[in-house]
Amino acid sequence: MTSWPLPGIGPRRAAFGIAVALMLGAAALAWHQHLRRLEVALVRADPDQADTDPALVRFAMDRAPAVYRSHCAGCHGADLRGNHALGAPDLADAYWLFGLGDLPDIENTLYYGIRSGHPKAHNITDMPALGRIGQLSATEILDVVEYVYALSHPDANPEAVRRGRAIFMDKGSCYDCHGQDGSGNVDYGAPDLTGRSGWLYAGDRQTLFQSIYDGRHGLCPAWGSTLTALQIRELSVFLYTTARRAAHAPAGAS
Repeated sequence: MTSWPLPGIGPRRAAFGIAVALMLGAAALAWHQHLRRLEVALVRADPDQADTDPALVRFAMDRAPAVYRSHCAGCHGADLRGNHALGAPDLADAYWLFGLGDLPDIENTLYYGIRSGHPKAHNITDMPALGRIGQLSATEILDVVEYVYALSHPDANPEAVRRGRAIFMDKGSCYDCHGQDGSGNVDYGAPDLTGRSGWLYAGDRQTLFQSIYDGRHGLCPAWGSTLTALQIRELSVFLYTTARRAAHAPAGAS
C-alpha cells in the first residue's frame, strides 16, 4: 500500500502548498534582487546626482534612520536637533558648519570626520582657549561676550559691547574665523555667532565666556572605517534631504 509522504495532507493540497512556497520564494528572490540593484545604483551614483533619482532617495530615506540611530543619535539626538552639552550641531536645519551642505560635503565629513585624527578630516582650526593662554584677560573676555551676546539680544550693555567689538576685531582676532559680522566661516567650520543658525554650546553669557576662556575642540569620528560606502551614502542622502526640506519649509514651520 502506497502512502503520501505528508501524513494527513492529500496530494492536491500538498501540491498547492509547494506551489505557494515556490511563488513566495521567487517573490523573495525578486525582492532581494530589486534591493541589490538599488544598493548598487545608490553607491555608484555621482554624489552630485544621487539626490535626483526619486527611487534612490526614497530607498535611502527608508534605510538611513536605522544607521543614524545606531551611530549618530548618541551625539546629535534622536530628532537630529543636536546637543549643546556636547557641541553637536543641529542636523535638521539648513545651516552647516563645514561647506554649503551639499551631498559631497556631507559625505566627506562622514567619511573623514572633524578633528578625528584622520589626515583628511576637517581640522584646519578650532576654538583656542584665549583666557587660558593669556591672550585675553577675564575682563576683556566679558566684554567680548557682551558684544557677541548683543548680536542676537537687545538687552546688552552698550559700553561693554563697544569695548568688546574692538577686542573682537583686534586683540582677540575673533573676526579672522567668525567674520567681521560674526556670521561664521564654512571653510574653517567657525560657527555663526548671530544666533540665527542656533548655537553649538548655547548662547547665554556664561556659556559664551566658557567657550572663549577655555576654548572648544568638538570632533566627529571618521565613519569611513566603521560604516560601509552604502551606509555612508544612505546617511548623506538622508541628511541632505532633511536639510533641504528644512530650507524650503514655510516660515514658522517646525
